[in-house]
Amino acid sequence: MSDSRLTDHLGATLALGLLVLAGLASLAATPLAGNPLDQDLTRMFLPPLSPGHLLGTDHLGRDVLSRVLHGGRSSFVVSLGSAGIAAVLGTFLGIVSAMDRKGSIDRVLQVLNDAILAFPTILLAITVAILFSPGMYQVTVTLGIVFAPVLYRVSRVEARRVMQQEFYLVSQMLGTGRVLRGILHLLPNLLPQVLVQSASLAALAIGTEAALSFLGLGTQPPHPSWGLMLSDARRYLVDAPYLSVFPGAAAALLAFCFQVLSDYGAEFFHLQE
Repeated sequence: MSDSRLTDHLGATLALGLLVLAGLASLAATPLAGNPLDQDLTRMFLPPLSPGHLLGTDHLGRDVLSRVLHGGRSSFVVSLGSAGIAAVLGTFLGIVSAMDRKGSIDRVLQVLNDAILAFPTILLAITVAILFSPGMYQVTVTLGIVFAPVLYRVSRVEARRVMQQEFYLVSQMLGTGRVLRGILHLLPNLLPQVLVQSASLAALAIGTEAALSFLGLGTQPPHPSWGLMLSDARRYLVDAPYLSVFPGAAAALLAFCFQVLSDYGAEFFHLQE
């Protein structure tokens, strides 16, 4: 193994380890750091490394570490949930489009796909969030639908490539049904592309969810969210900059880890950009 490949492998392993560690920490946030909603107005703005408050406290005396860990739950739910919805929806529609014999369904899906991709992701997410009541699960579904065209396009192109392969044509000549051909031949060959793109979309979802929560269109109080923490902290950037540093760093690190896995997966599966 070359030095470059070894470095990439170690980087991906470290990124995966950090994601697993962050996920476990967010699940065990209450026993590790306490209730994120507990307030103590006599202990406001305690700096990091204060006794009993490793990352300090905010303007209401709430423990920052507890809120960062609990905020990780929202980010994991939104990132993994939206990427999963996009993967299932986009892959299914991509296969349907590729296998459409008459081409009418394919044309309709491509027009819808192009229409959605024409809008910036954050603008489309904001529009949908305004139309429906804001919340963590609403954001998850919204981003899943917004991200689905990316997986649709990838799945359609890859499915059409696989359908030209000899093993697929032989299966077709033997009379294998279209549904069975899709399950046996298309899905396994689409999986590497779908996994790589889903990891990249999970990274994008973290930043988008934080932006929506910052604008009040994502996770709603009193549930902690990194975007909400950043929104609250903007009033105290001079006196308590750590209030924005910790949630911002957590979101950036989590998104970076997902992107590292996506890049490594593309190299591992020898995928072309």
